[in-house]
Order: sequence, then structure tokens, then C-alpha cells
Amino acid sequence: MANDNVLSELIYEYYESRILFGMYQYGDQLRSISQICASFGLARNTVQTALDKLEAAGYIKTEQRKMAIIVYQGTEKTFIENAMKYFVPRRDGMLDINQQGALLFSTVWEMGLKNLERSISAGLYKKTNATGILSEEPTKLYYDVLRTFNNGLMESLYWQFLRYLNYFYPNKEYGMVNYMEDGLLSVEIANRMKAETDAYYYQNFLEVKAFVDSIPEEHHLKNVPQIPFTWTMYRKRPQVRYTLASTIIQEIFWEVYPVGSYLPSLPKMAERYHVSLSTVRRTLDVLHSLGVTKAYMGVGTRVCMEPINPYILNTREMQENLTLHKEGMEFLFLTIYNVTLFTLESITAEKREALLQEISKFHGKNNDILCIDVLLKFISTEVPSVFLRECYGKLRELMAWGYIFSAVLRGSGEQPHMDLNDFIAQLETDMMAEHWTACAQSWQAFIEDRLDFLRTRFSLENPKDQI
Repeated sequence: MANDNVLSELIYEYYESRILFGMYQYGDQLRSISQICASFGLARNTVQTALDKLEAAGYIKTEQRKMAIIVYQGTEKTFIENAMKYFVPRRDGMLDINQQGALLFSTVWEMGLKNLERSISAGLYKKTNATGILSEEPTKLYYDVLRTFNNGLMESLYWQFLRYLNYFYPNKEYGMVNYMEDGLLSVEIANRMKAETDAYYYQNFLEVKAFVDSIPEEHHLKNVPQIPFTWTMYRKRPQVRYTLASTIIQEIFWEVYPVGSYLPSLPKMAERYHVSLSTVRRTLDVLHSLGVTKAYMGVGTRVCMEPINPYILNTREMQENLTLHKEGMEFLFLTIYNVTLFTLESITAEKREALLQEISKFHGKNNDILCIDVLLKFISTEVPSVFLRECYGKLRELMAWGYIFSAVLRGSGEQPHMDLNDFIAQLETDMMAEHWTACAQSWQAFIEDRLDFLRTRFSLENPKDQI
């Protein structure tokens, strides 16, 4: 998570869902602020902000030195109506996640469990101290595994995944045994607990689906617009300008704006990208600082792609974006095999041929960032899963920041030790032979090579204030 506002929003949603669905009812008491702070591992101000918002929404009543009391007067009918309003618009999204979510999380679990086992054996394991959601419920096991990667981006995705599947927080009485034996990890117990938890969640999913599908026609909810899952990239600084900068860098890669050409005027860019003029100006400031563009008084903004001063990597602004790039690359490495294989096996022969034609264009070129962008652009457009398209679309945005690394390396005369021509030739051979598993393996190896090179050449610290 990025900051206290995001954390207080999480606490607010945690209690709001339980109140609206009847887990907490009129007259029930919440725990004291100090108890909530201790359980959630958060500062008093963060918890107080969430409680203030709950009170403003009419859910609770607080009095000085007393525990908050639920004042929302729901009935069995209103609890059902609240559930309808939440789950009906998310039915398709929940179904999609239930079917395809394992493509992202299965490999993460397997590797993370190995990381956790090594950490415990080496005496480096530290008990989770994040939120009450973790300390009291089975999500703690997943989080302990996930945090072994020290990757705030993946942890952010996990939290937003849980928030979207609101109902999937287990009931208050649900409990789990400890997966540690004599201070050491029991892989057998951990895997059994995961299987039990997955089964518990799946049963909840089936109940929610049955509930949504059984809603009578008179409620007029059958054709309600669906709310898809959205993955928000948390940044300490305003996000829009960095997202737009990534988009423009990608378009320069694809020669929408060739080097030497001029970008559209500020008003036209604001209209094209649906942002304000001030956002366009801030975005251009970012691009100017990277040597991507240069402003000429009375003429316009020219695409120049000049050499980057390597010292720019030391600025806090660039460190944040480049750390997100590295974290995105790590998550891409863990998931690229499953997602690529699923996509290739699911799409039509015509679409696979279109991808082959795009890949073939890279013979004689030495642009690994653009090569990765070809695949991510294809997956985020063609994979038959809205959930995966959203996640890979956001990863594609982060990959664009790899341009900065490439530009610095070009300036120093250094390049990654990988032969793009051999890689492209092997992909072509495997795709024409319809060896989809081999294609997915090649992409995973390619991403791994770049990630290893990235780790050895640049030192980046993971943000400490992300859950």
C-alpha cells in the first residue's frame, strides 16, 4: 500500500462490508481503537480516519473513551439487498478471477513457499505484523508467502484482489492452525492449509454465484453494467503524468511519434489522452528530464531521445518508477509462462499468425524492451480474460520505464548479454511448429535474462511503506 489514506480506506471497507452484509448488526460494539491499532498493526491516526469515515457514513457512533457502536439498522431484507448491489455488478469479474486467477498466483505460491522455507531455516523469518485481516484469517498464510519476494507491487495486487472479492473475507469464527512446527515451516501443513482455504473460498464463490443467479427479475439487476477488476498502481507522487509518460514512450517505440518529429500541441494532447493541460505540461517535464523530448520556443516539442544523464537514476522520482519497473519485471517472470501458454492455446490461428508477423519484424534490431512490449500488448489485447488483460496492461505500462535503463546503458556502451536474433528465430520456429509450451518457456527465459541483468547493474530499494 502507498500511504495512510490507502490503509485507512482498507479498514473502512473491511468494516463497511461486514456491517452492510449483517456480520455486525445494530448495537454491536467494535473493539477499542487501541485494540484495532494493535490488531491491524497501524497508527492511531490511520484507524481514527477510518472510524471517522464510518461514522460520517452513518454506520457507527463513537463517544470519547468508549468503543464504537453499530448504529446502522439493517434488516435481513436490507442485508440481502446490499449483497445484491455489491455482487451482481461483479459477477462476471468474480467468475473470471475464479477461473483464471491461478495463472497468476500458482507459480508465485510455489516459489514463495520455497523462499519462506529458506528464510525460516536461516533464522531470517519475521512474524507478519500488517493487519488484523492477516492475523485472524487465512489470508495470513498467503501474505507470509507473498512477502518473501519483498515486492510491493505484487502485494498491492493481492490486496486489491481481496478487496474486489469483498465477500471472500471469511466469517469471524473461521480459524486456522499454525503452519509452523517447533519454529520451522511445515511445507506439508502449509500446502494442506492452502488446499483447505482454497476449498473454503471456492465454496463461498459458489454460494455467491448461486445467490446472484437466483435473484428474481423484479429486482431489475440482470442487465446491470458489470464492474471489472481494476489494478491501481500506487505511487507517492501523482500517477497520471507517469502513466501518460509511459504511454508516450511506448508510442515513440512504435513510431507513432518518430524521432525527429514533433508532438501534437498541448490542447490536442490533452484532448487525445483525456487529461488536463496541466497534466500534459507535467508529463512533458518528465519526458524532458529523461531526454525523450525537448521543447523549442515557438516551435513545439520535438522527439529527440538524447542520451540520459546516469545521475538521473539517483533522483527519488526515478527511483520510484524504476523500482516499479523492476517489481513488474519480477512479477512478469513469475507469471509469463502460464499466461503466455494460456493465451496461445486459447486464441485463433489468425491471431497467432498476427503475433508471429509482429515478432518477425525484430530481425536485425536490438530493442529488447520493444520486443517485450510486443508480447504484453498482444496478451493485454487478446487473452480471453478481463482480469488478465487488466493485469498485463498495467505491467506493460511499467515495462516502458525500462527505456531509461536501456538509454543509460547505450550511453555507457554496455548492452545486455542476449542475442535477440537467436531468440526471435527460435520463437518463429516454435510458433510455426505450434509448440506453445516451448514458446512460453522461451519468453520466460528471455524475461529472466533481462531481470538478472537488471539486478546486477542497478541497485534499487523496494518501497518500505507498501503493504
